[in-house]
Amino acid sequence: MEDQNTSAHDRKLSEKRAEKQKKANEDSPLEKREMVMHGAKLKCPYAQAPGALKVTSNEINLQDKIFATEGDGNNMVNLQFKGTCGHPKWPARKMSPPPCMSVIKLSPWQNLGTSIIQEQTTLVKESFITCDPEFNTAVAKPIPKVESIKSEIQNDETPKIIDAYFVKWISEKGTPVEKEEEVYNKKLGKKVSVKKKVETTKISTERITERGLSYQVALVVDTEGLSGKKIKVKIKSGKNKVLTDVDAEVNLIDIKEVEKVTDASKYAGVKAKSEFEIEVDNFANDPTIENSSQFKNKAVLKLMLNQRADDLSFNLAKLIAASPDKEASVYIEVTSDEPKIEYLGNQGSSSLKNTFLNELGKYFKIKYLEQPWVIKAREEQELGVSESTHCSKIIDEYHAINRQNKPKACANTDNSSWCASFVGWCLKNSGYSAQLDPGAYTYGEEKTRYRAGFKKNPTDKKGLEKEEFDDPVWGKLIAGNQPLVGSICVLLNKHHVSIAVGKSSDGKTIYYLGGNQGNKVCVGTFGQRTSSIYPTEYTKKSEDDELPIYYTKNEKLSY
Repeated sequence: MEDQNTSAHDRKLSEKRAEKQKKANEDSPLEKREMVMHGAKLKCPYAQAPGALKVTSNEINLQDKIFATEGDGNNMVNLQFKGTCGHPKWPARKMSPPPCMSVIKLSPWQNLGTSIIQEQTTLVKESFITCDPEFNTAVAKPIPKVESIKSEIQNDETPKIIDAYFVKWISEKGTPVEKEEEVYNKKLGKKVSVKKKVETTKISTERITERGLSYQVALVVDTEGLSGKKIKVKIKSGKNKVLTDVDAEVNLIDIKEVEKVTDASKYAGVKAKSEFEIEVDNFANDPTIENSSQFKNKAVLKLMLNQRADDLSFNLAKLIAASPDKEASVYIEVTSDEPKIEYLGNQGSSSLKNTFLNELGKYFKIKYLEQPWVIKAREEQELGVSESTHCSKIIDEYHAINRQNKPKACANTDNSSWCASFVGWCLKNSGYSAQLDPGAYTYGEEKTRYRAGFKKNPTDKKGLEKEEFDDPVWGKLIAGNQPLVGSICVLLNKHHVSIAVGKSSDGKTIYYLGGNQGNKVCVGTFGQRTSSIYPTEYTKKSEDDELPIYYTKNEKLSY
């Protein structure tokens, strides 16, 4: 009994000593209210190491240190953590832990001090901020606009490449602004200032993880301390060899190079590049962009995910279509000639700090979105089918799929059109329904065409006295006759049928891939669209609503 009492006494004594030691190590109430300064250490239970607080909210110093305030709550600027996020949600989702800086999502600071510095409440040692990591950019409590606020990085701090990613770039008309210009006044014989209205564009961006081949994207690089400096960017092949060898450069088209072209016949000469040089703040300093301030400290590169400006790069499309995942994964490499750059890129490998989107689950995906019947048409385009070189193919294959109308010559010899036969051949040979007694205009009808004289069943000896459209239903008309990707469109006052594949940069011209276009299979422009239709087996996808942009000469072809 004595031993038990002694043991209980020792345990209580040990607990009291531990409690006393804990209290000795804790901050006193006064210490908890100590003010926080620039460079203060930050602790997160899921971070691999302490982070540092970067103050950008004001410029009030005490012994060369800037006071921290509630305004220092920007997730990508003020809370500087290195390494990956150790939150248990990532393993639960079977995902590799992402870099801390890419997933921080913050609430406003809590338990603030009582002092006010440049209109903002100071932080104290017991202040805390809540983080709920997710794959989206958080918007913390806005920093109040103070005339003397510091927007540039401190001179003693290292310039940073924070992040690089792809966005969908959406332009709309902005509010015109007045701009003063000096012009020569003949009456007065001197230059005078006049006010002119300048049109502006409003830009919105949507961060994306995949995009279709031949579509446009913008690549955005977030930086600090590099305003006006140039960086270099490469797009590299990801985890699997699809477009090129793994980790090799992927050549793509810089839209800025396309926009330099003034002669439309030279669009085809624009070459894809493997390396791009961009100036930080290139869009932030553009006076024609209404919301240019949102691009501060960003380098923006607008790209075509393509190696041709004037049409689809079908060689790339075939590589994507033949890959196991039906996609090509790519990532971004960023470099700068500036000294002492800190890269907050791939945290998994010390040799790849200047790379982004090349961790498991982060690669950007390029997909080929055209439908199977369009792929068939592309193959014939690549083959170079024309009346002068493939007349027998037009007769023996394209016309042969028709139920009754099977001309025995090419159009250049007997004026026998083959645009409808070509569309039907592409549909049938890719497993979809087609008009089996076609003429161009019949592709504007949802039901199947029966020509005059056709016997609908073996007992009908008379046949039809006139043509009619009857079951089965072969297609579904698109509301408003909109030219969606791969839609089959009746054109030229119902005299031609072709497949919509692209549009001009202003959206006013549609490009169609079809047969009997200038006596061959090619992409061309035609007027007077009267209908647009999909085969009945096809279910429209949201991606079909957006046609890719082609830069090509608007030359209307004959049929």
